Amino acid sequence: LEQRAQGFKEQLKAKYPGLELIADKYADGQATTGLNIATDLITANPDLKGIFASNLIMAQGVGQAIAENNLAGKVGLIGFDSDEKLIKFLNDGVISGLVVQDPYRMGYDGIKTALAASKGEKVEANVDTGANLVTKANMKEPKIDALLNPKLD
Repeated sequence: LEQRAQGFKEQLKAKYPGLELIADKYADGQATTGLNIATDLITANPDLKGIFASNLIMAQGVGQAIAENNLAGKVGLIGFDSDEKLIKFLNDGVISGLVVQDPYRMGYDGIKTALAASKGEKVEANVDTGANLVTKANMKEPKIDALLNPKLD
């Protein structure tokens, strides 16, 4: 999570120097804490343009704060990961986008790498399995829909 937040801050500074980072907060794995943090930020910063939530729990809390304050479409939210609640927020316009990983690919590449290592083959220390930006506009595309609604049978 720290790497996600650090990468966000680095890209914000490099590509969007006109945007100001007003807070760097963590919810400590509690959606209610995320809700409270976001509500406080919204109240203290009426011109707030957006929030980046680096994990599922924080995105749930921030999404709830945006919904409760009727700020869908006014305060953008980019979250990480997905569940039914975040998918509903995305569909309702509360969330602008979700960064979603591919757990099948992560598992497949993990086993493939472990097998190669067990045979004494050289393996990469890190394997990037990618991430996908999911928006309301692309959430019904087959590839994206499969990430949001995986078939478990």
